[in-house]
Amino acid sequence: MNMALPTFFIIGAAKAGTTSLHYYLDQHPQIQMSANKEPNFFSGPENGIPYTPQRVSRLDHYERLFDPAIDVRGEASPGYTNHPRRQGVPERIKELIPEARLLYLVRDPIARTVSHYQDSFAIGKQRKPLREALGDLSDAYLPLTCHSRYASQLELYLRHFSQERVMVVDQSDLLADRRSTLQGIFAFLSVDDAFDSSRFDEQLYTSQGRPIYSFGYWQFVERLVAPSMRRMPLRLRRSLRRNVERIFLPSLEAPTLDAELRARLEDFYADEVDRLRALTGKTFPTWSI
Repeated sequence: MNMALPTFFIIGAAKAGTTSLHYYLDQHPQIQMSANKEPNFFSGPENGIPYTPQRVSRLDHYERLFDPAIDVRGEASPGYTNHPRRQGVPERIKELIPEARLLYLVRDPIARTVSHYQDSFAIGKQRKPLREALGDLSDAYLPLTCHSRYASQLELYLRHFSQERVMVVDQSDLLADRRSTLQGIFAFLSVDDAFDSSRFDEQLYTSQGRPIYSFGYWQFVERLVAPSMRRMPLRLRRSLRRNVERIFLPSLEAPTLDAELRARLEDFYADEVDRLRALTGKTFPTWSI
């Protein structure tokens, strides 16, 4: 059997729409996306931070995720932009796939932080109030802030990949002008940029109305239910799970971000946003910073 590796990666950011982008790209007949959306193969040693059960750690298992008959192949692992919690990712990708292309989906860093907190709360990994969960913002390993430090993450990749191989996409563009944004991404990946699909109208996994899981329930779903349903069409899986959870689980409420905490976050992320604008030439006009 011929084996294959991805030709491009969605490297992040977590809670910036990577699941939706993975889904949209998978509609394109010239692109194959891995069925395991987040293999995290290149994330490296755990360093005390455990992986999700779906992590693929063996090269032969990783290669089986991709179809050698399709020239453009991708996966989406937001953990690839989680430095310093995950270190050495750009180096490992460069060593194995030196010609890789990289898509970096970003969003307002404060909105992303709050969304990350909501997600952690929903799946039972977090039960502290938002202010307490953020704690000491100077802690470089703080999970809720690592993924929003976009310039720091991007700079690590630009040490190993040329600027031409990296495309930074603002989530607000994917939401407000989806087809034009996807057209630009298709051109970046060298596939037919005129391709369109009615499925591009769908928006996946919003936080609004999301259920709150106990940690035990989440582990049960991830380890037992999800693998057994993987062959089921994605739209059917989503609909079935959403209907069951709406009946049996309480809904998630939006956390309160008071003025003082927002000001702290604005100050904390200001330099990161300035550097990102300088690196990309993008203004990110809808962001709060």
